[in-house]
Amino acid sequence: MESPTTDLDKFPVSNDKRTLGDVPVIDITELAHPLNQKQYQICVQSIAQACKDWGFFQIVNHGIQDTLLEKVWSQTRQFFHQPEDFKSSLLRTRENPWGYYNNELTKNQRDKKEVFDYTTPGIDPIYHASNRWPDTQDDFRETMIQYLEACTRVSLDLLKAFCSGLGLPPEFLHPHFAHNHTGFIRLNYYPVKDPLEASSVDHLEVADLGVHHHTDAGALTLLLQDEVGGLQVFREGQWHNISPVAGAIVVNTGDMMQIWSNDTYQAAIHRVLAMQSRDRYSVPFFFNPSSSCIIEPLSTTITHNCPGRYRPVEWKQFRGQRTDGDYADYGTEVQIDQFRKP
Repeated sequence: MESPTTDLDKFPVSNDKRTLGDVPVIDITELAHPLNQKQYQICVQSIAQACKDWGFFQIVNHGIQDTLLEKVWSQTRQFFHQPEDFKSSLLRTRENPWGYYNNELTKNQRDKKEVFDYTTPGIDPIYHASNRWPDTQDDFRETMIQYLEACTRVSLDLLKAFCSGLGLPPEFLHPHFAHNHTGFIRLNYYPVKDPLEASSVDHLEVADLGVHHHTDAGALTLLLQDEVGGLQVFREGQWHNISPVAGAIVVNTGDMMQIWSNDTYQAAIHRVLAMQSRDRYSVPFFFNPSSSCIIEPLSTTITHNCPGRYRPVEWKQFRGQRTDGDYADYGTEVQIDQFRKP
């Protein structure tokens, strides 16, 4: 648990070159098509252990086609290199979080980045708003929706492993996700030059990190990162680099999974460094439960010696409060420790 007076961003970075090996790289072939029960169990156990030890791992053989990934990268770079007027026409608001933004906060500190957020088609059930898409870029919208659908399939497979690792049936949590999840994708651009350096937009002056330290709010996150690097996870008093692996997708555990698992799985604290010499891009998919979902420790995680550690959390309210904290300085950003029982 992080003390409210502790600035984790001031802690040292590990020089241990073994970190890449310590954060597991897991072949998940057997999750989608479990033909070999022994290999399936090894995969599940590897994922569960990584969630307990790090809250981070990387996956290979995830089934998302290289051609789709190449299109995602191409469209992402093309979008952020559009003129400022073009991007600003898609600017998000407090009422509608979907679209472009370059003035985001993490823990009430400004991040040095630009983002574009989108979710499943239609009116979303939390904000009652719909995606903003460029009128002149149909390929962009089609590619991004296709990628969201691919990430959903992989996340549902991972969810089976998360459940099995807690002694539950593989599809125990599927009713909260399969047809009604509130997941979304974010396109991240971390430029060398601060996008608000010479802007007249009201903003906090200091943006000393790409993203300040935080945990993700939902169940799990899939992250596509480019070759530049800059992602770090906090563990045992130090920051550790999560180096890019060719063909891999980074996975990390979120706050709701930590609550469901009663602290068995850890929502890893992580951050992104500010870029100094090369621009960086990344594409996270935040796999979130249905808007009506109430999250509390699952029965298999509660024992006489380990009672439930959290009060029930209403996802719709939690997500809305976290979004407010990201969009502007509307008070302290909501955290799951606020729901922890004495």
